Amino acid sequence: MLLPSNELMDLHQTVPICLSDQELPANCDIRYGQFYYFFMFNEAGELTNVANISDGLSRRKKEGMSLPEAFLAMVDESLQIDTSLESCERDYLDSKGSKQSYQQLKKKLNQLERIGSMRVVALLREQADQMTDPTLTRFRALALETAAVKQQVINKRAIDALANNMEEFLAENPDHPEVPQILKDYYKIGLKYTYDVHGHSQRLAATWRTKADEPKSAALAKLADQLIKTSDQHLASIDKAIGKLKQPNGWEAPRLFAQKGDSQKTLESLESAMAVPVMKPIYQDWKKQANADLK
Repeated sequence: MLLPSNELMDLHQTVPICLSDQELPANCDIRYGQFYYFFMFNEAGELTNVANISDGLSRRKKEGMSLPEAFLAMVDESLQIDTSLESCERDYLDSKGSKQSYQQLKKKLNQLERIGSMRVVALLREQADQMTDPTLTRFRALALETAAVKQQVINKRAIDALANNMEEFLAENPDHPEVPQILKDYYKIGLKYTYDVHGHSQRLAATWRTKADEPKSAALAKLADQLIKTSDQHLASIDKAIGKLKQPNGWEAPRLFAQKGDSQKTLESLESAMAVPVMKPIYQDWKKQANADLK
């Protein structure tokens, strides 16, 4: 094991790296990768790079390096990157949201294995009104949030927050050119662990249709129709996936039956579902809703 080690402690004296979660800058997003990445900072405490320990070491060992050699090579390569995430954020704000600065910001997040994405999302939303195109910056924040949440294994709170942010963006921008893609991501990512997706969609669509006095009432009504159409397509894909289940009570079954809103099947599949600790709160929520439906 490389962490912790005397060699790493020595390296920490000359290169600002993360040896504990207390040393991370505020709001640094490490939800899905905290055990697999090596974090590096500059003297100002800015996150400059994230080296992928697992992939980085494995690749170099296959090239014939010893483990210590692979580790040092990985760190050395990571230190060659000059710009920090914070400098890219400043460039975006200073340029009022230029396309070039956004591309640089995305490139930096990719270099950082998307660590820090949620910090950038919060910043863009907070500063959107100061940009040349506030709506574009809000869309970019939503796109970065979607990419970050998609990469996680399971974080129900973050997924629910994403779904809410998608709904708010769509309601405020019902005629946005990216509506089809947002709706696609909404069902694939935002509602991945939602019970009775179609029922949720119908309630949301009804809410949008009641806003007849708003300037964008026609666009909202059209959006509501698109939502239901996409929901129908998603429901069909769920039925197809259920039909392909190799084990009716396998680990994927509860989620599919819950998304469909099939109370009885959800409860039955939960009874024999594999007990995955991270899923227990979600299972409890599905069980509560399914029992409420049966009453």
